[in-house]
Amino acid sequence: MKIIQIVLLTKNFRNTMQAYEIVKKPIGILKKSTISEVIKKLLEYNVSRLVVLDSGKPIGIISEKNVGLFLFNESTKQGLDIIPLDKIMNKIQFTSPESTLEECAKIMINKKISSIIVGKENSLEGIFTKTDLVKYYAENYKAKNKVSDFMANEFISTHGAAPLFKVVKKMIDNKVSRVIAKNQNEQPVGVVSFRDLFRISLELGTDEGESGFPLSEQIRRGFLSEDGFGGVSLARDVMSDGIISVKSDEDLSNACELMLENNVSGLTVLDEKDSISGIISKTDVTRALAS
Repeated sequence: MKIIQIVLLTKNFRNTMQAYEIVKKPIGILKKSTISEVIKKLLEYNVSRLVVLDSGKPIGIISEKNVGLFLFNESTKQGLDIIPLDKIMNKIQFTSPESTLEECAKIMINKKISSIIVGKENSLEGIFTKTDLVKYYAENYKAKNKVSDFMANEFISTHGAAPLFKVVKKMIDNKVSRVIAKNQNEQPVGVVSFRDLFRISLELGTDEGESGFPLSEQIRRGFLSEDGFGGVSLARDVMSDGIISVKSDEDLSNACELMLENNVSGLTVLDEKDSISGIISKTDVTRALAS
């Protein structure tokens, strides 16, 4: 009996990965950079966050969500190529290279963060995000949980025909970086995200000859104005078309694979009548690991 127990414990230990095993080199940006440069780099590398560096040392994290909540709330007259990024920078959460991924998942949930730096202030080994945890779950937790076990029943949505200023206000009020757009039959047809709004903002700035001061206060406030751009444009005009769905009784590891294959942060969950019953996101998968 003792021999069997030792074998089982060894097997479980080998299936538990440590933080250093999944780290990757972060995309960095210098502390002296501006918010305008942050947006351009997020779009250029198609990432959701950057590590802020000062003399080569990581001192903060700045995310797409941080930028979006600031961008469409801020009423300053300054151009975003003047405002320093440290105005919206978040603190870094460090973890030991030997921490298990389950322990790291608990930290992410408790701290309400989406990434962790592995190492110490003077010794950066790398970074990993909820996306890496989703991949780990998909490979190591098959047939462990159903989507319905961890999906969120409440979610933020809008209609494709909704004016954009209402959509942006809903994102700001609920502090979310994306909303689901539905058609007149209440079926999901796309997603409106801050990244979509960033691209539109930059295009508007270029069209108006504001290359020196992209994303001016006038353009940004126009998104929230019923009389401006946000009043004449609809959610369907700027949304990313298409949305990936999964059944509520599906294996959660399969949902993880769908997220990774389609490079999305979440899936709509459909009930037996193919109506939306909730959302399963990378945060929910992280909760599953933390549990």
